Amino acid sequence: MSNQNWLRSDNFIDNSTNDNYKLANEIFNEFDSRLMNSKEDIDILEYYNFFNPFMEAYDKSYVLVSSLNSSSPGNTLLVKQLIERLRSSEIQKWDIAIQTIYIRESSNYKSILPHFRHPFQAGSMNNRLESLHNLMIALEGDVKLAGIRLEVVGFYSILNMAVQKQELQFLEIDTAVIDLEKKRLEASEGMMYVYGKLISKYYKNLRLIDAYFPLDLLQRVMQDLFMATLKNEKEKYLFKRTLDPDADVLQVKIIGENSVIGYFTNGITDQLEENELFVTFPPNTLNKYTLSEMGYSSDRHHFYIMQKGSGTSIVTIKICS
Repeated sequence: MSNQNWLRSDNFIDNSTNDNYKLANEIFNEFDSRLMNSKEDIDILEYYNFFNPFMEAYDKSYVLVSSLNSSSPGNTLLVKQLIERLRSSEIQKWDIAIQTIYIRESSNYKSILPHFRHPFQAGSMNNRLESLHNLMIALEGDVKLAGIRLEVVGFYSILNMAVQKQELQFLEIDTAVIDLEKKRLEASEGMMYVYGKLISKYYKNLRLIDAYFPLDLLQRVMQDLFMATLKNEKEKYLFKRTLDPDADVLQVKIIGENSVIGYFTNGITDQLEENELFVTFPPNTLNKYTLSEMGYSSDRHHFYIMQKGSGTSIVTIKICS
């Protein structure tokens, strides 16, 4: 006998709230409010007292995640600004100062900056921090460049602290999201428990149950949050969606050592075609990107991501209106 899923045995609350925490928050709050407004009925009071703790736990977790996400871009912006300074004005200034003491072709210069400015202008965050650390060591004991070494040490400390703060916040966000998902599932199961109680109460006229459920919200199932784990340089399909280039943006969070690229295709191919637009998402960042810079159009609305390099990258993308 084949195992078939019966529609009535599905947790339809879980299906409606899965991967959409904002919608879940609206559904749980509205359901809780409708129960509260009818709690003069002793049965409904019992259901309200059962469900309300689930709603409050989810709401508290949802507010925490929203707060962490809203404050994270500030930390990310600081790191981006420091990296931009490092790749342009800082390394240029230090290199010029070093060349006033040692010509570029000399062994002394090559022992200090063996790869010229390149390690400070490209590569992962860890590689750039390592390059700064190596420069500090190379300048150690050189009296002529003692002032430059002090600048490098100071900049390294500022950048390292900013990166650690950013990574700590990403870890806090991930921990909070895991807890939020747990609370969402518990609240979904709590709603299903009350649903069962309401069926028992109104089994002779099931239409009466509709008054307690936000049907318009439950039927608004449009996923706006996508997560993927990348472990190689292979294209990963995320979604197909008609979006509004003037109103919608993609919020992208990358956790890992590698950058990730994002692009839209026409759906016929999963490859980034020559001369087509794409965006590179740096490792350990949280930023928002416009659709136009990723090549979105009415006939190019299939979105793909691909990691650059080996290792593991965790990608979270949210469609924001």
